[in-house]
Amino acid sequence: MKKIFISLVSLLVFTSCVLHIYNFSSINYRNDKISIDTNLLNSQKENSPLDYIWISDKRSHVGNNHRIKILSPTIKIISNSKEYIVNTNPNSEVISVYKQGVVITDDFKAYIGKVQLDDGTIIDIPPLSFKKTVYVERYSVISDTINAGGRGKEIFNGTVEDYKKQKK
Repeated sequence: MKKIFISLVSLLVFTSCVLHIYNFSSINYRNDKISIDTNLLNSQKENSPLDYIWISDKRSHVGNNHRIKILSPTIKIISNSKEYIVNTNPNSEVISVYKQGVVITDDFKAYIGKVQLDDGTIIDIPPLSFKKTVYVERYSVISDTINAGGRGKEIFNGTVEDYKKQKK
């Protein structure tokens, strides 16, 4: 009975979970009016392909949604020396990449062009370079129970390339 109790306590004390969240982040563009984000098909898998690119108006918040119109009917994506043309929907802020049969798993460059805010402002987005990034967080059964409502401990937040160098 004593061995079982010690084993159970050891399991609880030394068990932790490490969560990896992958994404693509633009490394060369910041704008105070729009935000450009991406989503992977499965954000917990490093080699998961790009699902979509989402352009949003930073003035938007709950109850006050501002729309963006993508002015170009297509965008160009270059990844691994291959060029892809992806159709856009002028009534959507989302550029669906994977649904159009384009599979991007590595760093890429996107040529989006001009977008229009709902107040008429036109923004010309320069060519964007995206790198795969990873956010790593550790959760522990004991410390998370003691610190109820607290988040896990951030271990790393940066490019996948830098994370792999750090792990060596």
